[in-house]
Amino acid sequence: MDRFKNILVAASPGHIEALTLRAAVKLAENNNAHLTVIDVVPPVPRLRKVLEVEGRVIDVEAALLHDREERLVRLVENTRAGSGTEVKVIVGEPFIEVIRHVLTHGNDLVMVGSVPDPESDIMHLLRKCPVPVWVMRPSRTRELLLLALVDPDPDDPVRDGFNDLVLELATSLTRRENATLHIGHAWNLAGESTLRSSPYVALPGGMVDVMVESVESSHREELDLLLERHGATELGATVHMVTGEARVALPRLADRLGVGLIVMGTVARTGLSGLIMGNTAESILRSVTCSVLAVKPEGFVTPVKPAKGDRSRTAGE
Repeated sequence: MDRFKNILVAASPGHIEALTLRAAVKLAENNNAHLTVIDVVPPVPRLRKVLEVEGRVIDVEAALLHDREERLVRLVENTRAGSGTEVKVIVGEPFIEVIRHVLTHGNDLVMVGSVPDPESDIMHLLRKCPVPVWVMRPSRTRELLLLALVDPDPDDPVRDGFNDLVLELATSLTRRENATLHIGHAWNLAGESTLRSSPYVALPGGMVDVMVESVESSHREELDLLLERHGATELGATVHMVTGEARVALPRLADRLGVGLIVMGTVARTGLSGLIMGNTAESILRSVTCSVLAVKPEGFVTPVKPAKGDRSRTAGE
């Protein structure tokens, strides 16, 4: 986890969970990292931005910014964050401004606390933020149980790079937090049900069984090579090769194990042009109730463009 040296904690939106901030402070201290806490206030419509009441001109937007800033400062102080922690309040679209801050200030991790629904700012961050996003949720256990989701594919260098990044982060966290590491991988024989039941294919059941065993063996070999590269076996990792569709089988695995954190990749298509978040990744993210650290491959380019100027308001200004 020493790779994170410039951490951004994002309110979600209008409030920030103490759980998220405490975890960010601990991570920043362990990594000797810079920590910034940001809140984004949606813009006030122009006709209601400044009002005159009883001869007094009231800047409504400025008042809202001041209120958010003071609340954030008090929370940071109560969490005993270091004196170098920056507190910023920005006007704009929450997920866009968070990504613009990442682009402008070089943040290498975004931490946020919320339950991601399909159209939330959190899901937009997970789809479009160019750096890892850590969605924090309360853990059901005192000990950290960590589940790394991987999908080795020697014919897909982007996906394989993904797997390396996921395991790099998972093994580093396991060592630092003295966590229990689990590795999850979903596999199946494509079209198995058709091969077994179609009157037009007519393959003997025994032959399909041999095909299933062959596919399983290939997946196991690639998985073993991946784990060996990252020393996961030496860490006592438990490997779970589950059959079925990943979007269904992996959330069930996470629930059965009672894990506190999932580390996973979020991009579907290969090729650095036009990378998108896959349906499988979205389904998993919406199905699990634990924390998730979601990463993208090297070379991912966000569709969000940097702001022309830093429009943030730093506490104390």
